[in-house]
Amino acid sequence: MKLADDAELDRFRNEVREFLDSEAPDIPVRAGFRSPENEAENLVRKRWRARLYEAGYLGADWPVEWGGSGKWNPVHDLIISEEVARAGLPPLTDQTHLAAFALIRFGTEEQKARFLPAIRDGSETWCQLFSEPDAGSDLAAMRTEAKPLEEGGYLVNGQKVWSSNAAWADWGFLLARSDTSLDRHRGISAFIVPMDAPGLEIRPLREITGTEDFSEVFMEDVAISGDSLLGEREQGWKVAMESLGAERSGIGAGGARLRQLLEMTVELAETENEAGGRPIESSDVRQKIGEIATEIEINNLLVQLKLGRELRGAERPSDVPIGKLVFSELNLAMAEFALELQGSSSILVEGDPRVLQGGRWQDEFLYARTYTVAGGASEIMRNIIAERALGMPREQRG
Repeated sequence: MKLADDAELDRFRNEVREFLDSEAPDIPVRAGFRSPENEAENLVRKRWRARLYEAGYLGADWPVEWGGSGKWNPVHDLIISEEVARAGLPPLTDQTHLAAFALIRFGTEEQKARFLPAIRDGSETWCQLFSEPDAGSDLAAMRTEAKPLEEGGYLVNGQKVWSSNAAWADWGFLLARSDTSLDRHRGISAFIVPMDAPGLEIRPLREITGTEDFSEVFMEDVAISGDSLLGEREQGWKVAMESLGAERSGIGAGGARLRQLLEMTVELAETENEAGGRPIESSDVRQKIGEIATEIEINNLLVQLKLGRELRGAERPSDVPIGKLVFSELNLAMAEFALELQGSSSILVEGDPRVLQGGRWQDEFLYARTYTVAGGASEIMRNIIAERALGMPREQRG
C-alpha cells in the first residue's frame, strides 16, 4: 500500500531518527506504558514531552491556534511512533496525550486556554479516572457519582482503579454519573479534577512487575466547580469512547516494537543453553519464529490498512478493535515463547548477573497481559469485532 511519496517519507524518517539520536533522554527501557520510578525520572519525562511538542513531533494535529502545524500528516505520526519504539523510548500515546485529545475535541475555549499550553510546555501531567473495581472494560457499569449541587458545581464520591500515572498527575480526566436515574452510559458525564483536591486520595498499586504504574483513587465528597465539566452534561460516554479510540489506536501501532522484539527472540534462540545446544537448531523453534515473523507483518499491514482508510475517510468501526486485538495477543505470545527458549533461566530477573538480555523478557512477560486489558479487554474486542465486522447478533440476556 502506498500511503505517500517514498522519498519524502524516507527524508522525514531520517530527520526523526537523527533528532532522537541526538536529543533523546536516558530513560530505562521497559515494557509498555510505565510510570516514572522517581521524581528525577518524572522531570526528565516532562521535559522530553515538552521538547517533542516544541519540535513538532507531538501535537502537529492540534489546531493552529493551539500550536498545531497546520500541515499534519498522519503517516508522519506512524513514522514517529516507529522510531520512538526503535529508540527504546516510552510510547507517545499516554494519558496526557489522551486528555489533550479530549480537551481539543470537547473542551470550552476557557478550558483549552488554561490546560493546552501547560500540556505543551510539559508543566502538567494528566491521568484517566475511568475504570472501577466492578467496571473495567465495561465502563458503563461505573458507580462513581458526581452529584450536581444547587449552588453550582458537583460533589464526587466513588473509587477508581488502574489509573495509569495517577501518582504523578496534576489533573484527572474523570468519568462519573451525573444522573443516577439513567442507566448504563446515558447518565455519565466527563470532568476535569485536580489530583490534589481535598477528599481525593491516591494509593499506588505494587504490581507483579515490581513497579507502581497504576493507582487506586478514592474520592470522598470531592467538590469540583461547574466549569470542570468536559463536554456536554450526560455526554461523557461520547467523550470517553472517542478518547479510548485514540488509546487503542496507539497501542495497536506497535509494529516497530514487535520487529525489535523479534530480533531479540532470534538472538535468544541462537544463544547456547545450559545443555550446550542452541534452540535455533530445532526445526520446531525455527517454525515458531517464522510464524511469529509472519504475524508481525500481518499486524503491520493492518496498521497500514487502517491508516489508508483513515486518509480516504473510509474508516471502519472494526479497524481499531482488530488492530488492538492482534497486537496485544501477539505481544503476549512472543513473551511466552521467549521465556520458553530460556528454560530454567527464565526464572532469573533483572539484576541477576546470569539473566539473559538484561531480564527484558521477564519484564515483557509480566507486563504483557496489560495490553490484553488496557483500552478494552481482548474478550470485549472480540465481541465488538463479531458485531461490527461480522454482523453477528448481540447476546440476548434475560
